[in-house]
Amino acid sequence: MPVHSITASPTSFPGILAVTARSSCSFARHTHDQFGIGLVDAGAQASASGRGPVEVGAGDLITVNPGEVHDGRPLDDRGRTWRMIYLDPQAMGQLTGRRGEFAFPVLRNPALADSFRRL
Repeated sequence: MPVHSITASPTSFPGILAVTARSSCSFARHTHDQFGIGLVDAGAQASASGRGPVEVGAGDLITVNPGEVHDGRPLDDRGRTWRMIYLDPQAMGQLTGRRGEFAFPVLRNPALADSFRRL
């Protein structure tokens, strides 16, 4: 039986939403209006993104740009668990002082993943 649990938590920062999810479901192609950066905590998934095919596992960071078409499916019936932070483009600009998009859909950087966990 598919498992699906998503919890969205507003943050104390305007334009930023934190999400935790656990799912063995597949997600059809869709978009978000925000930037997203997340950490896969357990399991693995494959997806198609506007920047190419993606395969991620536990410890990998994932990114999505506003309006980027993407999907997602677990690599096995155990599913995957991840957490995301969604940032409105204006909030992203205020936090980073920059404009632009994420260049890579996957970041394999243990130190950056540790920083994300602490955040």
